[in-house]
Amino acid sequence: MDDAVAAHPDRFVGFGSVDLLRPGAEVAAAVEEAGRKWRGIGELTPPPGRADLLEPVLRAAGDLPVVVHGAAPTTAADLAAVGALARKYPRTPLVISQLGDEHWIAAIELVREMPNLWLELSTASLVFSVRPAIAEVPDRTLFGSDAPYGDPMPARALVERVTPSETARAAVLGGNAARLLDL
Repeated sequence: MDDAVAAHPDRFVGFGSVDLLRPGAEVAAAVEEAGRKWRGIGELTPPPGRADLLEPVLRAAGDLPVVVHGAAPTTAADLAAVGALARKYPRTPLVISQLGDEHWIAAIELVREMPNLWLELSTASLVFSVRPAIAEVPDRTLFGSDAPYGDPMPARALVERVTPSETARAAVLGGNAARLLDL
């Protein structure tokens, strides 16, 4: 990733990794280092029932975006804990990836309630989950395809199909990410 970002800074941005199982001071140091080098932290995947491990990252992140894995092994309780942490750290943009997977309704509700939460759409292949996400929070929904595991073309076509306005479509397909990452 270092080479790709260095070679093409106009095309790629990177997110730094943080080991959630390290002591708090080491996590803070890793977040600080990542913040100097990258545009955000993530995608972080705490073990099931351990969303609390995200707190040292959020404490250190400040206004640096943090992406949290939204699909399994993330549980409904983990998603609720992510919401509680978002309330506790309102300065930190927190992105729930994969539209919260099977917990997509709860994810949309959380993002609607908290201005520092965002949704990312990778692996969200169901029209009836993507449509309300974009309708409810068009200004904080991010296109994603989960490439190379997912295919960007059908993911984009889905967003284009369910987005009612060109303005919202442009926001979801890149404008929101540019704003979040200060590009």
